[in-house]
Amino acid sequence: MGVSLASGGAALLAVPVTLPAVVLSLAGYAVVAGSVVTAVSQAVVADADPDAETMAADEQ
Repeated sequence: MGVSLASGGAALLAVPVTLPAVVLSLAGYAVVAGSVVTAVSQAVVADADPDAETMAADEQ
C-alpha cells in the first residue's frame, strides 16, 4: 500500500504535462504518506522478528 502511494505520487510529479497546483500538492502528500506507511510497515516487521527468535530460543 505504501509503495503504491509513493510510486503513484512520484509518477504524477514526474509527468511532463503541466498539472494544476492542487494535483501536484496532493501528489507530494501521497509520496510522503506512502513513505511513512512503508517505513512503519518495515519497522513493525523488523520488530516482530526478534520476539519470535527469543520465544523459539526459550522453548528449546
